[in-house]
Amino acid sequence: MVDKVTTLTMDEIITGLGDIRATVEGKGQEICQAAVNILFALSEEGAKTSEDALDILHDYRLQAKQITSLRSKHMVAGKPFLKDGVRSLPRRWSREVPSPTA
Repeated sequence: MVDKVTTLTMDEIITGLGDIRATVEGKGQEICQAAVNILFALSEEGAKTSEDALDILHDYRLQAKQITSLRSKHMVAGKPFLKDGVRSLPRRWSREVPSPTA
């Protein structure tokens, strides 16, 4: 039987980690502080719950994939080629302005 999971707010999680940090020593304090910093940054991006934080991270991953795809498609210079007597660039079918020396 699965218990119903209570959704904690980011503030509750951050406060809980702060309480845990006060009870541990050494490396445990550094780990708790790092986690608090990460969660605080996510809450500043608009995450109110842990589910919101996961959604934000998922969206960032999708955006990164999309940007990578767009860059590989549009930012890589291609070699001009002749098509119907006009020098064209690949993928964009834009015409290249002929240089006076060509």
